[in-house]
Amino acid sequence: MQTSPRLRPQHLIVAAAAVLLTACTQDVTGTAVRATGAGPDATGGDQNACVSVSAPLDDIPTEDDSEPLLRIPVPDGWERNTMMDNDVIRYSIVSDDLVANGFATNAVVTLESVRGSQDPAEVFDQNRANLETGLGAFDLETIDTTTCGLPAETTYYIAPQMGSAPERPVVMHAVVAEDGGYTFLATLTIQTTEPDDPQYLDDAQEIVDGFQMVLPDS
Repeated sequence: MQTSPRLRPQHLIVAAAAVLLTACTQDVTGTAVRATGAGPDATGGDQNACVSVSAPLDDIPTEDDSEPLLRIPVPDGWERNTMMDNDVIRYSIVSDDLVANGFATNAVVTLESVRGSQDPAEVFDQNRANLETGLGAFDLETIDTTTCGLPAETTYYIAPQMGSAPERPVVMHAVVAEDGGYTFLATLTIQTTEPDDPQYLDDAQEIVDGFQMVLPDS
């Protein structure tokens, strides 16, 4: 997958989130979730194929009408944080109830694009490779799934210690869509230092399961 000015390696997103999250109890990223099935091609997608969850959905602002529509469930106790917002990091929520070891449990949504048609499998492969070579992520386990009928995968991995951020488990849910001459990659990343906390497990699963990516005309 060739990068454009709008693309950045995923490991930079995770690293930036880790640094900010240890300095403040409001920021980004998460863990654990189930996944089912393999997705169709990236030009598909259907609002009716999105999974319904009990948490309310926040609409993630788009830069223009050509971008996919993204929505994220926001469980009780999670709040919006804008500290990291830029052209790639589109949305962050943090749980003040799930702060442990000086680290704020968070979820971050990114959106990137490249011109032309890209094979979803190649996009996913490159995204995971960036984690290993750039971040030093290890113990990756990936499950193929779909999000709103689009190709998706959920990857569980361990992020190494970065500064004051300790080694921790991370869940990254990635979705690919193709529309208007561009291939889009959306990622939802959740990280915590207390992966066995029952509330975290419930919230993380709901956030991943209920995440939505819908093409503008679908």
